[in-house]
Amino acid sequence: MMDAELHGQQIQMELYPGGTICNTRNGQCFLFSGSVINRELGITVAHAIDPGDEIEIQFESDSAAAAREKIVGKCRETFDTLQRQDGTKLTADLALLELDTDRCTVGNTVWWPFRAEHTAFRLKIYKDKRIPDDTRVMILDQNGEFQSGCIRGRPFTDGKLHKVLAICASETQEVSVTQEGDSGALVLSLPNSGNDVLHVYGIVTGIWKKSDGKSLTIASSLWKVIDEISTNENYATELVDGTPNIDFSCA
Repeated sequence: MMDAELHGQQIQMELYPGGTICNTRNGQCFLFSGSVINRELGITVAHAIDPGDEIEIQFESDSAAAAREKIVGKCRETFDTLQRQDGTKLTADLALLELDTDRCTVGNTVWWPFRAEHTAFRLKIYKDKRIPDDTRVMILDQNGEFQSGCIRGRPFTDGKLHKVLAICASETQEVSVTQEGDSGALVLSLPNSGNDVLHVYGIVTGIWKKSDGKSLTIASSLWKVIDEISTNENYATELVDGTPNIDFSCA
């Protein structure tokens, strides 16, 4: 772990899912979604960043030293809409990040309902082919709070969106459960007594709004996206090898 010493005080530099990161080029902020394969390969949404852009962790300080120390990595590659091997399209909105683990601690732990002893959960990608209708989920938002919702039945397609997860407050309420700025948030399974694992269904990419006032939280389907990238020869990346074993990195 690295601590940045600012004005005689040490500030702990750490990056966990749900932490706010910002694009140093345009100041746009979004959420860190975790790291896969190894701690140095991070993931988040692609629409807020371009390859080569640097990312920084937010903390309050006005010194030049702090500004330098806040930079913890850069964007390596982005994926927007994938042309799948079966001829259909899939919304990815996924960015791969190159993280500097000498500058910050990177982990894949989520604490529920709050950060304390015996509340830590590990993350695993949900890899079943189909998510059951009306699956109850929770989303870790930009404020560090968990929002409850459910995944609607079949994958959602509309306009530029292709086979994404549509999440609403309940089976009967078409109301989004996230806010602007929650892009990158993880869509998680509910805690299960006696199990320290939470499954990740997707990554929040935005909010879909209708003219009648209804809205849905939209998320990419994480395993479908990773599986397509890692098996489709058109998307040769570091994710290519060992597809079934790709998952959130361990500490």
